[in-house]
Amino acid sequence: MDRSWMHLRNKLCKEYLDGIKSFMKAAEQCANENNLVRCPCKECQNAFFKSLHIVKAHLKRYGIAASYTKWVFHGEEPEFVDNSQMNVGSMPGNRSAFTFDNEEDDDEMYNLIHDMWEPMSMDAFTLETNIEENVDMIHVDNREFRMCAGLLEKAGKSLFPSSKLSALSFIVKLMHIKVLNKLSNKAIDMVLQLLKDAFPEDTTLPSTTYDVKKMLKDLGLGYEVIHACKYDRALFWKEYEALEKCPYCGEPRYKFEGSKKKVPQKVLCYFPLKPRLLRLFISRHTARDMRWHQEKRVAEEGILRHLADGEAWKEFDRLYAWFTQEPRNVKMGLATDGFNPFGNMHNSYNMWPIILVPYDLPPWKCMKDPFMMSLLIPGPKAPGRDIDVYIRLLIDELKELWNHGVETFDASTRQTFHMHATVMWTINDFPAYGNLSGWSTKGYKACPVCNVETFSWKLNSKICYMGSSSIFATWSFMES
Repeated sequence: MDRSWMHLRNKLCKEYLDGIKSFMKAAEQCANENNLVRCPCKECQNAFFKSLHIVKAHLKRYGIAASYTKWVFHGEEPEFVDNSQMNVGSMPGNRSAFTFDNEEDDDEMYNLIHDMWEPMSMDAFTLETNIEENVDMIHVDNREFRMCAGLLEKAGKSLFPSSKLSALSFIVKLMHIKVLNKLSNKAIDMVLQLLKDAFPEDTTLPSTTYDVKKMLKDLGLGYEVIHACKYDRALFWKEYEALEKCPYCGEPRYKFEGSKKKVPQKVLCYFPLKPRLLRLFISRHTARDMRWHQEKRVAEEGILRHLADGEAWKEFDRLYAWFTQEPRNVKMGLATDGFNPFGNMHNSYNMWPIILVPYDLPPWKCMKDPFMMSLLIPGPKAPGRDIDVYIRLLIDELKELWNHGVETFDASTRQTFHMHATVMWTINDFPAYGNLSGWSTKGYKACPVCNVETFSWKLNSKICYMGSSSIFATWSFMES
């Protein structure tokens, strides 16, 4: 009997599903009086007895142990070999029929896509119903399920016959190099053409950057485009979504009224927060790291290794004990500042990104990789105090995450939990602090700490703050 299906990566393909059918027919014949059989999935490894429909669900969810080629627990007679004549080196991979398959797959991309797909199909696989019918239903009704199935198919295709990487994994790594080294699209096009000439003819490699982006579009989380008033007075969103003019200043929404092609005056790019937080727990490796601050951090009095060692974090935990009870609840920082995207100081343009940083990760990760873009506020001028018009989208989502939370699948435990999230503080320079807080950082009372007691006076055309050193004298007096 052909059992090559046991080595297939794509657990949604027809060959794998047909293979499960053939196995289940054999398993039904050897069920015990309670209608239970050993489960040969990669998690159970024939160590546990399960009902037939649970075994079928596990085989679709986790895959069958690839080394279990002789179904000795499911009706087949074992083959007895003379130990004196057995050549251990000739056995495939030096494994027996009972070797456990706990090793991680070499292709991390394939594991990631499986982790993405698992929460979508989890309900269908745990219900005591006909699993196959549920899969067919999801194929018809769930676009995300079909998207992940397509990604699994791409991840299952090798770059070329003897390659250790799939085409999808290779492309992701190549685009990562492009971003880290700020390579242009033209440079990547030239590299791809060179690789196609160097690799074998049957290499499944895109020819251009455009083809690469089409191939990877399902891996991305996307963003929402929201029109904004030219003078930053309002967003054409929710109650103002259908308006053609700003409800406050009357400025037209589009540049050319009456023309067939409507071009908005300003466009805000909004990157929804919830799917990005959910993505942190989809990868089993990142999901474990999100609990590092609670499970693996070494707390020593007087030593600051992580933000969780700081007084602000500890005070938050004292005030909101319900939030701290779930270590996977996310604590973030918000950072913003303006920059010129053109890199040309002669071209006056100011764009403001709003970036969120999850601080639950280990310090060597939370300060580098996992920055999440939340908003990209367009120019040409800085929004100033009208920045609150734009961050309303983020504030509404943060309120929902704080008050209600969201059901989240944890790939490391393969369980769901109710995740909440909050912003602990903001990171910005003094002018940006004034925009975010609404406090005036100019004038005689510019200090947000001293407030009305700010010691300042006018010197020619400048305002001087002469009492800034007095606080050090106060601290010195208190310490003595």
